[in-house]
Amino acid sequence: MFVTHDQDEALEVADRVVVMNGGRVEQVGSPAAVYDEPASPFVYDFLGSVNLFHGRVHRGRVRIGGLEVEVPEHGEAQDSPAVAYVRPHDIEVERGRDGRPVIDVIVRHILTAGSRVRLDLERTDSGGLIEAEVSQERYRELKLAVGDQVYVRPRAVRVFVN
Repeated sequence: MFVTHDQDEALEVADRVVVMNGGRVEQVGSPAAVYDEPASPFVYDFLGSVNLFHGRVHRGRVRIGGLEVEVPEHGEAQDSPAVAYVRPHDIEVERGRDGRPVIDVIVRHILTAGSRVRLDLERTDSGGLIEAEVSQERYRELKLAVGDQVYVRPRAVRVFVN
């Protein structure tokens, strides 16, 4: 058994991870399962950066701004407030709309570090911030600059009903 408060260290060296909150077990599983499928909002927040999108769930669909995403695990929900969690690397960034629903954003900051580029994006509809992460190759394809308007779409969404 190894006890640490360093999330990266725990995910790197462990075969099995137990995430605790206030003396209570939140989730137990392999590092990949705990990171990729967090059981609660606490685990999401605890293990790395995450974007929060507030919306409403109704009969298995969540509305986030102009987007609707299917969430069959909440098929019984009736116009319930919810929060969608999306990791920065699960945000698609596009130059054009391509006909699919998107969230309009403005590039506010670009940080190139190693093989990944972090983008701080501001929603044009609410002023909320979104953190996206793209590869260096994708960044070069997009030719992004601070002040550019671009469009984002979450790829992997996990919804928790309030």
